[in-house]
Order: sequence, then C-alpha cells, then structure tokens
Amino acid sequence: MTGVGIDVGASRVHLVALAPGADGRQRVVATDVLPADDASRVVGWLASLADRMGPIRRVAIDAPSDLSTRPHGEDASLAPKFRAARCGEIALGRDVGVWVPWVSPPVGAQEIAPWISVGLTLFATLADAGVDAVETFPHAVFRVLNNGGRVAAKSKAEGVAERAALLRAAGVDEPTLTVWGHDGLDAAAAALVAVDPDACAITCGHDASAIWIPARPVLSGPSGR
Repeated sequence: MTGVGIDVGASRVHLVALAPGADGRQRVVATDVLPADDASRVVGWLASLADRMGPIRRVAIDAPSDLSTRPHGEDASLAPKFRAARCGEIALGRDVGVWVPWVSPPVGAQEIAPWISVGLTLFATLADAGVDAVETFPHAVFRVLNNGGRVAAKSKAEGVAERAALLRAAGVDEPTLTVWGHDGLDAAAAALVAVDPDACAITCGHDASAIWIPARPVLSGPSGR
C-alpha cells in the first residue's frame, strides 16, 4: 500500500508518496509542491493518487496535529518550555531522546506560528475528508534510521547527503535524493513512516497527541545496511 509524507511550511507543502516494489524496496511514485493556503488541493491530490495507486495506508504530516491542553503543566521534572507541551512531544524526548525545537501552542493561543496554523488546518481538512493522517517529526525519523545517532544539520550539504543515504539504506529506491533539498527529504522521511506497517505512535497517553516514528528501518534490498 502507498504511504504519503507531507512536509509543512508557511507558504507551501511538499508531498512524497512511497509504495513497495516487488523487491520490497520503496519506490517514489508521486511528488508535488502545493500552496499552503489551500488544503483542499492536498485532498484532491491524495484522491488522484488513490485512484491511480489504490488505497493509501496513511498520511504522515510534519506538523502538530492539535493545540496543547498542557497535560504536564505541573510537571516540575520538565523544563518550563516543555511543561506546556503535548504528550507526543514529551514522550518523544523522554523515550526516544529527541526533543522538538518547538512546542505546540496552548488551546486559546492568540498567536500561532504560520506553519503550525497550516498544519492544523491540513489535519482538520483531511479528517473531514476521511483521510487517516498522523503526526511525525522527520528529524526523529532520521535519528531512528541512524540507530539513535545524531545527524548533521539539514541546512548543510553534509546533512542533506546523510539524510539521503539514510533513506536509501532504509529502502527508498530513488537515485535523485541528494538534489531534493531538506523539505523534500523531510517529506520522504514522513512517507517512510506512512508506508511502514510497523510504525509506532509515541505518547504518554494523557492527551490524544502522538508522534509517529518507524519501528525499524523499512525493508531494504542488497544495498541496505
């Protein structure tokens, strides 16, 4: 089944769809860049993909799925920044060792970062369309694919090369990854979560939030490691 990853920005969203080939490696079957201010176009894109490829396993989005209800607001063991966070963000740090550089704004927030607003609208629009969408964090995906090791900054050439190599080692069969740029690579990492039947939701369960990561590197062929 096909999996779709979406990297969210303030002005545009990057989409990557992966589907397993006969050898078990993941083929890039569709890519696109769409304006961020029209979530209905993403719904249409997904519908067109499903018409061509069959059912989509899930969609994984690199953005918060909802605002924070501050379930750990009184947890003195957390840094003040993370006392406002959702369970998915906290559990990802505690259980996986990857702390997000942001936390979701609280319910009722007067100011929300534009890219987070785009993500919230996208999640709501997909839910209304009956699309199964989950939240992911590509940096955590790359850390998992690197066996917990750190990866170079995605803004640097070595970070792009390292991410492309990790995706290939995890089974993504696409020779042009090194020229995609970090937005496309983040979308591909999200798609790897979406296509993986063993992907897991990271949460501590005090709210409905969860951040999804691969349970393992997705099946790779002889060139994998």
